[in-house]
Amino acid sequence: MDHWVKIVILYSLGVAVLAADLFLPSQGILTAIGLGLFGYGVYEAFQIGTMVGVIHVAVLTVALPAAFILGVRVWHRTPIGRRISPPNPTLTAEDRLPVSDLQKLLGTSGRAVTILRPVGTCEFNGRRVECKAESGLIEAGTEVQAVRLSDRTVVVRPLPTVESTSASS
Repeated sequence: MDHWVKIVILYSLGVAVLAADLFLPSQGILTAIGLGLFGYGVYEAFQIGTMVGVIHVAVLTVALPAAFILGVRVWHRTPIGRRISPPNPTLTAEDRLPVSDLQKLLGTSGRAVTILRPVGTCEFNGRRVECKAESGLIEAGTEVQAVRLSDRTVVVRPLPTVESTSASS
């Protein structure tokens, strides 16, 4: 078989295997096979001549990453891409937690239900709310105070414990 025909067949199979890798769960095996086919095609190009092989290496070094980048940028616009990855939903005001409910919590004290590192859950007057620690880590069970809102999240700081205030006196 002529070297050029063999190279075209190897590159075509490589493209087909890499395309199949997008749809079949292969844990990278099909990727390795596809790149191996490209590598064997480059080997066959070097059998024709050193300069032909170098040109093939240079073209593949540019073409494969460019095709990957182009594929990532265009994939979500293709009919198959739109079916597999639908667009992100648009949040409306009704979907978000009202800020007025969170503003009522400012200045009140509660208890950390989970560890805040820095985000966790606190309980204020029997109501669980997602909170963010003002600084550092806050252990579960620590008494906290709501100090401000940051992007619809209550920011809390730990309240000083009785032992630490009596020890410092």
